Amino acid sequence: MSLIRTVAPAVAPVTLAQLQAHLKLEAGEDDAQIQHCLDVAVAQFDGPDGELGRALIGQTWQETFAAVPASGAAVELGLSPVSDLVSAQIVDANGTWSDVVAPELFELGGRYLVSVESWGIAGPARDKLRITYVAGFGALAEDVPLPIRHAILLFATHLYRVREPVVFGAAPVEVPLSISRLVAPYKIWWS
Repeated sequence: MSLIRTVAPAVAPVTLAQLQAHLKLEAGEDDAQIQHCLDVAVAQFDGPDGELGRALIGQTWQETFAAVPASGAAVELGLSPVSDLVSAQIVDANGTWSDVVAPELFELGGRYLVSVESWGIAGPARDKLRITYVAGFGALAEDVPLPIRHAILLFATHLYRVREPVVFGAAPVEVPLSISRLVAPYKIWWS
């Protein structure tokens, strides 16, 4: 399985202006460093490599699978929440991607799956199934749950104000516990 983002989010869950207001700084005051800290904070939580295992703002992903499920069976998508199924395709005997007929997206216990009555027969290829979908809480920053947006603000602030590792004695210290508590209900705990 591999995931490739094909369309990035149109907006960020937190803006530079919001972070500057949170830091009590004026626009133009260390903008590049503040934006860098914000980008790192968003990356900490967003996408397949983020701490939450979720997409935050609507973005399009293409996920490939090495096997095609049996007819009537479903395949689980790697990101959530999923708002739209763009396409499902299999590789045919000639190595060409062909659309699967009538794929259905459904949610089961917070997991997003795609099923189809008959997936078809895939040809010889490393990646046999390709599903393209839109994942994220919505298209707007306001669609991202407030605790996640606040955690991004806190983490970006921490990165900006504490520019070196935090160490007590000889042991490094993790980021503030409040950040972990804010995002804990949104983490995907299965993989």
